[in-house]
Amino acid sequence: MAWSYDEGNLSTSDALGRLNATRLLIGDTDTNDPQVQDEEVSFALAQANNNVYKAGAWVCRVLAAKYSRSVDSEISGALKESASQLKEHYIALADTLDYQSQKSGGLGVLAGGITVSTVDA
Repeated sequence: MAWSYDEGNLSTSDALGRLNATRLLIGDTDTNDPQVQDEEVSFALAQANNNVYKAGAWVCRVLAAKYSRSVDSEISGALKESASQLKEHYIALADTLDYQSQKSGGLGVLAGGITVSTVDA
């Protein structure tokens, strides 16, 4: 398993660029705190037909599921860990990325049977 991120290659035209763009969208850019492996992001991209927003939403839901298994804990009032906040964050981010995928043409819907370019022609 590998983890990589190259902020110099953020594109949707090649596999490595899509991997980097997806990592950027989900905030998984810190080499000291990796959240998912390259292979997992690549799998998400394959499931989302290489749409980085849909893949990001998919990965966020996976991360939400991961953190939903953890419980909030507190030790003598001095140390507190809130895994539920991470879960809620990733669910909200997944919803945002789903919306962005639709806004950026991720739906691919053609209604009415005629396109604007056909009418213009």
